[in-house]
Amino acid sequence: MIRLKHILNELSEPETERLVNKINQKEFQFFDKGDNGRVYSINDEDKLFKITTETEEYKVADIIVGRSDMYTTFIPVHYVNGTNMYIMSRAEPISINQVNEIENFLNGFKKYALEQGGEVSIFEYLNADGARENDEQLVNFLRALQQDIQKIGLPDLDLDLDFKSDNVMKWNGNLVMIDW
Repeated sequence: MIRLKHILNELSEPETERLVNKINQKEFQFFDKGDNGRVYSINDEDKLFKITTETEEYKVADIIVGRSDMYTTFIPVHYVNGTNMYIMSRAEPISINQVNEIENFLNGFKKYALEQGGEVSIFEYLNADGARENDEQLVNFLRALQQDIQKIGLPDLDLDLDFKSDNVMKWNGNLVMIDW
């Protein structure tokens, strides 16, 4: 069944072509950069595009493109170019309290990882100790994120996930990963 919300969030082919044309005509501004790429704001649009050098990041974008109803913990991706660029929705910053909640969770995770003496995911910590010591909204987001990562099905994505407060924002009132 196709949900109305999903249809409203999808870009039509003409809209996608218009955005790609704007990019090709260099109608964009630098927005931000990270370890593996640069993000640009498309002029007069509420969409961003990212050029990434990280193959695994692009693979995730390629899997979740056009499927924001299925992968609710990731910023909606509307277009991928087949190599290293994707267009996504623009998100809003999270509150300082939410940043602090994520940082507290990550501090607990670091201690847990040291105690375990090996490579562990944030989800292993969440299931062991993290859920009882952290904010309910964050825990619910992390549980949903874990399910989305399982659906994506890429090996070791749970271990390689770039989960940090800089990579979590709000879209339509919900927490989403904007970089992974």
